[in-house]
Amino acid sequence: MKKDIFICHASEDKVSVARPLASCFDQRGLTYWIDEAEISAGESITERVNDGLKVSDFVVVILSRAFMAKHWPKRELWAVLNLEAKSGKVIIIPILVGSQTEVDGIVEEFPLLNDKLFLLWNGDANRVANAIQTTVLKSQGVSHQPQVEMHTCGHCATPFQHGVHVCLGCQGTIKYGLTAQERIRIRQTTAVVIGILSLLTMLHLPSYSESWFGFKLPVMWGMGFWSIPMAAVIAFGGAFYAEARIAASKANLVRTFR
Repeated sequence: MKKDIFICHASEDKVSVARPLASCFDQRGLTYWIDEAEISAGESITERVNDGLKVSDFVVVILSRAFMAKHWPKRELWAVLNLEAKSGKVIIIPILVGSQTEVDGIVEEFPLLNDKLFLLWNGDANRVANAIQTTVLKSQGVSHQPQVEMHTCGHCATPFQHGVHVCLGCQGTIKYGLTAQERIRIRQTTAVVIGILSLLTMLHLPSYSESWFGFKLPVMWGMGFWSIPMAAVIAFGGAFYAEARIAASKANLVRTFR
């Protein structure tokens, strides 16, 4: 039976990468070949893998430190690289898993993959599945709109899908919405403004005065000294309200930091 994708991976990456990807493929209606679903007890692994490669249009290769340490998945990759070179068609879709040092080591060991656009695994299976779905549908002549919003890095102009937190071009940190420092600044500014307004109101529109440690203090609202903590509550409440409103209005703000 024809398959859209053959998932080539090391067993150590099955739970953390291969299965989440397979689940996302199911949701998108993409057919795939994965060993645990296709190879039964007693069957020849070599024969079943060869059959899977023959019936699959694309091979998604999950490249990781575990992959590099295994002979069998590397043999699968070399076989597909050879097939791709002979046919002239794009078959391999590589996914890099690991730290930047590990990624550099993988690319160095497989120089034939250098001209490919890699997908970097950051735990977001939906993002990777969207990119793979776009490639599969494009090969079938089907126009496909990405299911996530596209952005451009402010430092190197590399395009990326919403949900990415590290730019693949310049390794800058991508931040969505307001930073924690900006949220705190909004709270502080709003609390100070409301506090000053409350103080001016108390000074200029007092309802009466009260003595406090020998000083006459103007108070308002007919609440005596309770007007002071009430003003503080209003100031802090207004600060958090302003932060929530501004954060909601800037939720789609995307920036990169080096």
